[in-house]
Amino acid sequence: HRSYGHVTEDCVHLKDAIEILIQKGYARKYVKDGEKATHEAQIAIEAPTPEEEDNRAPMPTAYAISRLEDFLPPPDADEEGIM
Repeated sequence: HRSYGHVTEDCVHLKDAIEILIQKGYARKYVKDGEKATHEAQIAIEAPTPEEEDNRAPMPTAYAISRLEDFLPPPDADEEGIM
């Protein structure tokens, strides 16, 4: 990762992949019991009112295409070989 200008700790794609593995149950032994809350439960965001929505400035959009299967280990991989 350093050769691409960022460190592993800052890699959003890696964090997303790890989150998916945790949610699918592939990395249970690496997660503490108190940290099993889903991403949705950790973030509470209020929806904007119609007035706020009308007054929002257009924001640039970043597009990314990924497939869930790109983040999952092969079906024949055992849990020891994942991480």
